[in-house]
Amino acid sequence: MNTDKIKEAVETVVERYKTADPFVIADKLNIDVEWTPLFGKRPFAKTTYDNDEPVVMMNERIKYLPSRYYTMAHEVGHVILHEGLSGYYTGIRFGHSKLEHESDVFAAALLSVLYIEENDRYPETLNELVSSYGIPEE
Repeated sequence: MNTDKIKEAVETVVERYKTADPFVIADKLNIDVEWTPLFGKRPFAKTTYDNDEPVVMMNERIKYLPSRYYTMAHEVGHVILHEGLSGYYTGIRFGHSKLEHESDVFAAALLSVLYIEENDRYPETLNELVSSYGIPEE
């Protein structure tokens, strides 16, 4: 999936749900979000499926950190962009990084819109997005 298609998906989601907040979008998509202890430095979250319904398990260590926004946006990206690929996604090695990259692009685009929504202006620096939503600098 190319970057333009991902940005188009973000525009569609924001238009449909009238927000770029990934937690509100998850709620409107009936994505169950569970805060749970996930051991180790990573993962921050994991999307699984229960009877074909997405469940995002968020690491409780980030519940009150700005990075919860980026993490949730990334997982929402998986649900929207990779619908129906849960078995494929967990059973492969090749292609895994491509799916991760697509969700990263989705999350960054979504949170850029959220920044404008919340601040009524474009971010002046990347650091504004990093500090507001935990977007990785790379």
